[in-house]
Amino acid sequence: MKIPIDIEVLKSVLRIDDEAAQQKINQTKAVSVDDEPPIVSKRQKDEFTVEASTNRSDGVSVINLLDEHGGIITPLAVDLKTGKFRQLEPDPKPAASAKANPQADPGRDLGLALQIGNRTAVTAFLKHHPKGFYADLAKAQLEKIETEEAAAKKP
Repeated sequence: MKIPIDIEVLKSVLRIDDEAAQQKINQTKAVSVDDEPPIVSKRQKDEFTVEASTNRSDGVSVINLLDEHGGIITPLAVDLKTGKFRQLEPDPKPAASAKANPQADPGRDLGLALQIGNRTAVTAFLKHHPKGFYADLAKAQLEKIETEEAAAKKP
């Protein structure tokens, strides 16, 4: 199922103004649908389209808009039967939130490590998050840092 996401969708679902909706669209570099790996969003002007499977037993897909570091900008819920977006209801008793467990958000942690931008920060990230998509990104960044260091040592 193809799901278009534009300024009007963000304004109605998130109850924000044009400027805030445009900012979220501009910040979005990738999306993740349900538990699938992130994909780069295909943007046309001020909207992009997301492909979601209709095989979900609960009939709802969660689409996370992701920034350039893989951090979640905002989650959106879409009813797969009607194709309409709806408000996400917060879990009244979250199992392990980022507040309760600061290591529960590897996307945020990788973003912080990349802001520092050195071998020590990326290695520390990998120590705490050794597996998964964000670990693969961190390993690629570590290879880049090593290549840059090796090039800097050459006369």
